[in-house]
Amino acid sequence: MDDDGRRIPAHHAVEVARLYQVHAPWLFGYACLRAGGDRELGADLVQDTFEAVTLEWETVRELAPAQQRVWLRTTLSHKVSSQIRRRAAFRRRQPELHYRYQDAGPDPERQAMSAVALERAAKIIEGLPDRQQRVALMKWIDRMKEAEIAAELDCAKGTVAAQVHDVRRKLIDGLGPYSPFAGDDWEGEAS
Repeated sequence: MDDDGRRIPAHHAVEVARLYQVHAPWLFGYACLRAGGDRELGADLVQDTFEAVTLEWETVRELAPAQQRVWLRTTLSHKVSSQIRRRAAFRRRQPELHYRYQDAGPDPERQAMSAVALERAAKIIEGLPDRQQRVALMKWIDRMKEAEIAAELDCAKGTVAAQVHDVRRKLIDGLGPYSPFAGDDWEGEAS
């Protein structure tokens, strides 16, 4: 089956299988040689080459056996060149990728700020009226949606939304400079 989901006819599959049996052993040796002795890459290159054969079988099947051999070797050589280019491009970009995705490492100042913010947030939530406290815990600890909270508390979803809004406002005001939400659109957070 090709990339477009088309199947090759059964009699072509038999012909390609026969071609594979005849040429795969020497082509694998050639692929390993071109891949610098990497047998796994050599096997992948042979597979990719025979995948190309199935896609171009109408052309390849009309070639004389010697021409088929040249077609296979040339196609495999093109695949090796493409592989070398891909690896070189990856090696060129590897430092950038490493830098972009490496762990930033511990940030003691941020950790201290987070600890202070967490302690203050806990005190703020403890000082809330019982109903707002329950809403806050269900929302941010239990990760419940407003509709789920409303069902649990047997009230309207709008009531829960208003209480979540009030609790957020109290947290933002109470955390002051320790708020990790400075500059965020915390008010517009989806439920």
